[in-house]
Amino acid sequence: MKSHKNYSSIIREIIEKRACAVFLNTDDRLAIKSNKEIDYPDVSGNPSLGSFEIYTVDLDDTLFYNEYAMEVFPDYVIDICNLTGLHPAEVKNLIYSEHYWRLSQGMYTAFDWESIVYSVARRLNITKRWNLKELQEKYYSADNVFLMNGAIEFLESINGKAVAATNGFSKYQLKILEKLNIRHYFNRILSPDITHYTKGNVKFYSDYAGLNRIHVGDDYFFDVEIPLQSGSSTLWVYGNGKFPIGGYEALPNAMAPDISSAIRLLGKR
Repeated sequence: MKSHKNYSSIIREIIEKRACAVFLNTDDRLAIKSNKEIDYPDVSGNPSLGSFEIYTVDLDDTLFYNEYAMEVFPDYVIDICNLTGLHPAEVKNLIYSEHYWRLSQGMYTAFDWESIVYSVARRLNITKRWNLKELQEKYYSADNVFLMNGAIEFLESINGKAVAATNGFSKYQLKILEKLNIRHYFNRILSPDITHYTKGNVKFYSDYAGLNRIHVGDDYFFDVEIPLQSGSSTLWVYGNGKFPIGGYEALPNAMAPDISSAIRLLGKR
């Protein structure tokens, strides 16, 4: 059986690295920030945002809330527990260890939770198969997946220039876009299974190099630092608290607490 370190030990090892935000989920990052006074960057002196050819837009926690953005469907854990006698915490540790290990290796499959579960299952000699479509129908309910206030108005305001840019695999995100009836607002979706890179790599945006574009999202590392390095302007939707662990290495072109406020910054209201 392939063994990985416990994911918490991996976090401790890389916590001082610049890209450590990639290895931390929102709760981890907020916990680290909880004992510090939040130091927002000052972008007030930046020029006003103009118009853009392309708007790459993050999905989870920017346009919609998704209970399972960084969580596996409960059925996976319950079934593995029943088949092995392991405690749910042990099963989750195996799943997240695989996730963080893939991230540490630069693997774009780090966000393919179905693949991760099957990898763990194989190591435990489990041959069970799960029906992803049935699980999506079961868990992508209105209580678990819903639009942020202002999301529709934002998408309508950018007038057909939206490209979804997400670490979630397309087999998950397209289903949610359809469920929320917003698929038609996007010209295209960029996801790791399509680009073969995560949003932590500037090559994720290769198809749009040289274009006048802006990226809008809530995660400082994924939605500010990397897009800026790729040549994009950025609008950071900071209200969810996904801050950098260290200092700000690069500043966004603009900041908004939520997607509704972002409309005004883009001069669309």
